Amino acid sequence: MEEQKKQILVHYIKEVTLILIGIIIFAGLFWYYKFEFNIRLLSIWIFIFNGVLMGYWTWQSNLKPWEKGILGFYFILVEIVILLGGR
Repeated sequence: MEEQKKQILVHYIKEVTLILIGIIIFAGLFWYYKFEFNIRLLSIWIFIFNGVLMGYWTWQSNLKPWEKGILGFYFILVEIVILLGGR
């Protein structure tokens, strides 16, 4: 039971860390854009934060290299759509 509690605690620490990274990225972009909220700011934040999340997930997963390649290609396509949608 004690080991399960430790695993749950580590899981929540990882989740909070990822959320804080997202907030820090958004705050930095918000400051860079002189505190003007617009769709371009939101799309750039989604682009960067998706990169962080996808990188973390790929690093933690047990996928084969060819599966990671397909995932990377899909990720690049999605990110292009996000960036072009922010114009």
